[in-house]
Formats: sequence, C-alpha cells, structure tokens
Amino acid sequence: MATYVNAADIDDPSFVITEEHCKGADVFVNLSLRERGFNPADITLPNAVLTEIATYWAKRLAAIEGAIGDDSPLIAKAREFEKDAKTLVGKLTREALGITVPTGTAFGQITLGRG
Repeated sequence: MATYVNAADIDDPSFVITEEHCKGADVFVNLSLRERGFNPADITLPNAVLTEIATYWAKRLAAIEGAIGDDSPLIAKAREFEKDAKTLVGKLTREALGITVPTGTAFGQITLGRG
C-alpha cells in the first residue's frame, strides 16, 4: 500500500491509476524530501502537500504508461503533472511539512549579531 496517496483516491477519466503508480509516487516524494534534507520518518501523515505532490506524480506515471506514441495528448498531460509536482517540491519548507523549527543552540547552529 502506498504511503502518501492511494489509487482509489485519485480519479482521472483519461487513464487508469494503479497502486504501482502510487508506489512510484512514494519513491519520488521520499527522494525529494531527502534531497532537501528532510527525513520522511519525521513527518506526520497525512500531509496535504505531500499528498498533492504524490497525486501529481502518480498521474504523470499513469499518463506516460497510457500514452500511445510520442505525439499522444497524454504526454503533454504528463509534462504538466511533472511541472506541477516539481513546483510544489520546490516550495517545501519545515513549516509546510509540520516539522518544528529548531530553536536555541545546537551542533551546526550559530548566532549572528552586530558587535
């Protein structure tokens, strides 16, 4: 079973979305989180932003699979889904993920001030 979105929750009349597409979306979301320094285990689910990203990516995978030929209209849809998913990934923040911002001093933190 997929982590961020289930195939039953996604509806698009243009193509069929399977659980495998949702599992592929999980891989994309987890890699995107790790690329930005977030541990997926630290995030409380469900998270609306991650669900939306996974939905776009699952639709992208399904559109590519359902396309017949390079000039299929589903290829254009897949590109739009990819663009939407990557736009949301680019806006991920600790606050959007529900992760508390560290306060105080800890390893790797410094305080800047005027002297």
